[in-house]
Amino acid sequence: MTRVLFVFLDGVGLGPPTEHNPLHTLDLPALSALAGGQRWTADAEPVRQPAHVFVPLDATLGAEGLPQSGTGQTALFTGVDAVALHGRHYGPYPPTATHETLRTDSVYNRLQRNGIESLAFANAYPERFFRAMEARGRWTATTRMARAAGVRLRTAADLAIGHALPADITGERWRRHLDPDHVPVSPAEAGRRLLALARECRFTLFEYPYTDTAGHGRDGLRPEHVLPEVDAFLGEILRQRGETDLLVVSSDHGNVERPTTKSHTRNPVPLVALGPGAEAFAEATSLLDVTPAIVRALTA
Repeated sequence: MTRVLFVFLDGVGLGPPTEHNPLHTLDLPALSALAGGQRWTADAEPVRQPAHVFVPLDATLGAEGLPQSGTGQTALFTGVDAVALHGRHYGPYPPTATHETLRTDSVYNRLQRNGIESLAFANAYPERFFRAMEARGRWTATTRMARAAGVRLRTAADLAIGHALPADITGERWRRHLDPDHVPVSPAEAGRRLLALARECRFTLFEYPYTDTAGHGRDGLRPEHVLPEVDAFLGEILRQRGETDLLVVSSDHGNVERPTTKSHTRNPVPLVALGPGAEAFAEATSLLDVTPAIVRALTA
């Protein structure tokens, strides 16, 4: 029985292979393997094999301006053109015009309507996140859709027993900013923990925001800080992945590939599907095609 693990990397685009593009200059062997031995750049050739797909996706959805997280993530996780719903790119939070779509047509909803109930969102959130969201009502696309579908948002208690992952993969930022007693783990150990969680469900999502943070140059983060950790994390998932595990990796817009500008880009974003059912993703061309492909892969 196929199980999908979707690793969502915020703000990762396929840009030109220049000396300023860290996805071109850094040694990232796992990312290269996911692209069929190529670097994650605009000149990478698509891979379309029965159990391995790597293709670029349009993140602009035909609209002017720079793609943003609110509309981009809504499109990615629903298959609905959120830019058309709102009238323009918008972020970082999903605009009001998309809330009903996230409530009823997310990847979680669509899988539930097809009889697939074992669904998970692997990220752990601290108590102060819940207090802030309840006070402001400004939920992210992923937390809004998970709550609406009845998919549990995991907490510090889950993280403490290894049943969730912090957003930064290792937990170093969780220790530094939230809990000095928290013990960080290696990217490889985090990858093993995520795979263990994913094997309990038919569909598991993990969201990594710090590629976008590094692209913006915020919080002292640079691409060379975060990309090697992401690579080690994904590398362990690749090593430990079983024959029923379908790994999906994608993004919502470009950013980290051009750290010189501190803003998003209009570059295409990568889509990786590796494992049984990957052929469902072979003809994907935009953000709108990912959720329908996940549903096809799990219901074929």
